[in-house]
Amino acid sequence: MKNFDTLYKDHADLIYRFAHRLCGEPEAAKDLVQETFLNAYRGFDKFRGDARISTWLYTIASRACLRMRRRRKGAPERELSLEEFIPTSDGEFRLQIPIDGLSPEAALHNKQLRAALDAAINQLPKKYKMVLVLRDMEGLSAKAVGSIVGLNERAVKSRLHRARLFVRRQLSARGLGEPLTDHNHDSRG
Repeated sequence: MKNFDTLYKDHADLIYRFAHRLCGEPEAAKDLVQETFLNAYRGFDKFRGDARISTWLYTIASRACLRMRRRRKGAPERELSLEEFIPTSDGEFRLQIPIDGLSPEAALHNKQLRAALDAAINQLPKKYKMVLVLRDMEGLSAKAVGSIVGLNERAVKSRLHRARLFVRRQLSARGLGEPLTDHNHDSRG
């Protein structure tokens, strides 16, 4: 099936990155990618093209992650929890805080900001985590996120707004805000 081979080559890295953010461990992410593409292969002939192929794969990966977590924890199949979709500090986020070329003080501030950002996302209430990961880290549209998590676009935007406010408050509570650059930091003291 040549089309599926192309699908795999074009999307395997994308789904691995997403899986790693959800699972937090490289081996678990590899298992999730394998299960995602196995399920995609089984249902490939049923894909109607109503959504983008990446949205379809994110949906499959999200559901596969839930199943994997439930199997590990022994939780019942009918119980849903977004608690499992916690990006880890080991994973890379789309939000990159540049450090190269900055003064040592600005670089240290940005490193602290990144660590605080990771911690804030990990503390995010469970129903907001998946929306934040898909929208802000994976760069999907609100409509695509909604189709993946089963919410309308307005509900996605509402949850995303609340998630961002939560993260912003967590950063403010730690005395951190925007990343420093040499343009907004006066090192003359």
